[in-house]
Amino acid sequence: MKKFLPLLLLSLLLVACNPSQTAVDDLQKFTERIETKSERWSDADWDDALLHYSELCQTIERYDYNDSVRHEIGELKGRCMAQFYKHSFDDATKGMHDAFIELGGAIEGLLDGLGR
Repeated sequence: MKKFLPLLLLSLLLVACNPSQTAVDDLQKFTERIETKSERWSDADWDDALLHYSELCQTIERYDYNDSVRHEIGELKGRCMAQFYKHSFDDATKGMHDAFIELGGAIEGLLDGLGR
């Protein structure tokens, strides 16, 4: 058993130092963070997240992956994009709501100004 321990430790070290796997692991961690913590993010946080996501994608594209890992990467990217779309939709919905409220006020002000 003592003969295998150094080999086991060396193999674990090599796997841990594998930059292509580290890139996928970083995307996994980012995906989990955006899914669990993004509800409290500011617009600046979302801007930073988009920049970080872009950097992660660029790093991943430097490496060759087998089909299984590519599938995993695609799934992670899809989950991230869902969060970005959800945030954009929420912002757009709020913006439309605010615009309609302002439009109602503008119409009222216009009618009052014209002496309805």
